[in-house]
Amino acid sequence: MSVLAPAVGAVFAAVLESSVFTHLQVGSAQPDLVFAVGIAIAMVMGFESGITWAFTGGIALDLLIPGRPLGSTTLALLLVTGVSLAVARALWPPRIVFIAATVFVLAFVYQGLLLGILALAADVGFVGLSIGEFILVAIVDTVIAIVAVLLVRALDLRFGEPERVSW
Repeated sequence: MSVLAPAVGAVFAAVLESSVFTHLQVGSAQPDLVFAVGIAIAMVMGFESGITWAFTGGIALDLLIPGRPLGSTTLALLLVTGVSLAVARALWPPRIVFIAATVFVLAFVYQGLLLGILALAADVGFVGLSIGEFILVAIVDTVIAIVAVLLVRALDLRFGEPERVSW
């Protein structure tokens, strides 16, 4: 697939996350759709698709969520996507268990990075955050990523470029 599909998908996921997912909270945790699907795409599809998803999804979230400085979510997404690409490269081909474990661990890193960046750039405080909320968000993001991996692999098998002999 070209990089156009991840770019359009990331914008669509950002619209969903900033509109519909604000009302679909699990407890007090709001799922990070762009993050979870982005890590799944990066680990399954590779560098170009993952970085494209992280950049366009981050910019779209920064534009759609009021009060976020432009580039804050993009920076956090690019950093965690880079880590996930390194993990995928070390464990190639990545199994769904490793992808789920990577998303679970990186959910904490992503939340911490995003809160740190927002604290520095937009004076957002760390008030009312608990470890339980972080764990709940990580679990929800992991479930979303598992579903995304299954869908991305199926779409890649169906619409991906066929393998050809390179002369």
